[in-house]
Amino acid sequence: MLVEHPQARELYPPYLVVDSYVARMMVPLMEAALERARALEATDRVAAGLTDYLARHIPEEMHGDEPGSDLLEDVAAVGVDTQALRVRPLPEKIAALIGTQFFRIRHSHPVAILGFLCIELYPPDGSAVERLMERTGLARDGFRQLLLHSEVDIRHGDELREVIDSLALEPWHEELIALSALQTMSFLIDAWMDIVGTPIEVPATVA
Repeated sequence: MLVEHPQARELYPPYLVVDSYVARMMVPLMEAALERARALEATDRVAAGLTDYLARHIPEEMHGDEPGSDLLEDVAAVGVDTQALRVRPLPEKIAALIGTQFFRIRHSHPVAILGFLCIELYPPDGSAVERLMERTGLARDGFRQLLLHSEVDIRHGDELREVIDSLALEPWHEELIALSALQTMSFLIDAWMDIVGTPIEVPATVA
């Protein structure tokens, strides 16, 4: 929908802003899940199996000196004031997504994080990203992380499938992962559809 939208150039920056919130919160969410898993691992086989995966995956998702900072550089490259962005309240649907994940990790089971990470099963399509660059005419530097993830998330998706298959999941674990995944996609789709329907305002840099 974004690639073919007649206002793709205007809509891409706010679309990327939504992605930046996810990128910046992915590591804190995984760190919270890792901390909780380590607290449970002595008596919980699923938590114990989760710790190794999260400890390996967290450094791979830093993407900069602080979580998501490389994507913020892409956001800046398409004209968004990232310093102003850092202090703005989260959009309602993104805040609901992140808060729900923290709650499930802490009060249900840290395996819920695997549902959130299911977004890595659907990496950006590299050819679609190239088409979007052509349609918008925006600087290529604003698409670096999308292009990167069109490649690395193929491997990350395979690793996620492997860890899910390796864990001794009970039906309630599987239901929790599925619920987390469905809610993650629902919140993100709603946030993206808000952009396509009514572009959100982002703080622009001064020309």
